[in-house]
Amino acid sequence: MLADPEERRTGEEVEMKTVREVMVSPVVTATPRDTLADLFTLSQRRQVRHFPVVENERLVGIVTDRNLREAATHPAVYNLLLDLLASLDRATVEQIMVREVITVTANTSLRDAAKLMRERRVGCLPVVEDGRLIGIVTASDLLGVLAAHDG
Repeated sequence: MLADPEERRTGEEVEMKTVREVMVSPVVTATPRDTLADLFTLSQRRQVRHFPVVENERLVGIVTDRNLREAATHPAVYNLLLDLLASLDRATVEQIMVREVITVTANTSLRDAAKLMRERRVGCLPVVEDGRLIGIVTASDLLGVLAAHDG
């Protein structure tokens, strides 16, 4: 089967783009002391699924919509299940955030970012420069780039 020149050009265009060209900035963030109830409300209001956790302007973790859904059975919250809404109001982001965050730089190619997301099975990559969060790129952002080139 012959390769379509249009497909090859689309792949080359995506490979040449960098995360900086696609990332969302500024980023909706959380702090380790935010309550899960506040984060849940914010996720609903802003329609955000990924929350980098920042303390003293440094990325210290990440909380996703999956973490929020799993919070009801997380050991830090488990004993509070009888009063779930009240427990989410007392539980903090710090108790459920992922501390080992997979990140990229703004100069990372979209191809490398997509490969990293696939290999590590993550839906977003915070974009960090000198330890500071400067943006975020999600699987939806990458799919948007591919869809835009699909004609």
